Amino acid sequence: MRRFMLVLFVLGSILGLANAQDFKPYAGSKLDSEASREASAAAPGKQSEVYTTADSYEKVYAFYKGQYKEFVIGNGGPKLPSGQQIRWAFFILDGAKDLATSKYWMKVQRPYVGGSDGKDIREVTITQTVHNKS
Repeated sequence: MRRFMLVLFVLGSILGLANAQDFKPYAGSKLDSEASREASAAAPGKQSEVYTTADSYEKVYAFYKGQYKEFVIGNGGPKLPSGQQIRWAFFILDGAKDLATSKYWMKVQRPYVGGSDGKDIREVTITQTVHNKS
C-alpha cells in the first residue's frame, strides 16, 4: 500500500509539472535583482523574480495574454496616494484554477511600486513571477 501511494504521488507530481508552462521573459526586459529580493522577502514561502521594461503596459499585457491563462481580479489595481491608477493583470502558469491554489503564477504591472515603505515608484512595466515553495 505504501509503495502504491508513493507511485501515485510521483505520477501526480509529474502530471502537475506537465501542466506547468515555462515562463518566457518579455523581449528586452531585464531581471531586477533588488526588486526580486524585496518581493521574495515580503512574501515568506514564495520566490519571486521581477523583470522591468520601459515598454507600455499594453504591449507587455498583450504579449502574455496570448500565452497564458489570465486570472481576472476586480477592475485592475488600486490607486496610489497621488491618485495614479496601478494597472495589473495576473496569469496562471501551472494550470491551477485560481491564484489561491496556484504554485506558479505571474503579474504584469505598471507602475512599479517597491521598497519596504512602498515609496519606490517607477514608471516602468514589471513582470513578476511567483513560485510557492510549499
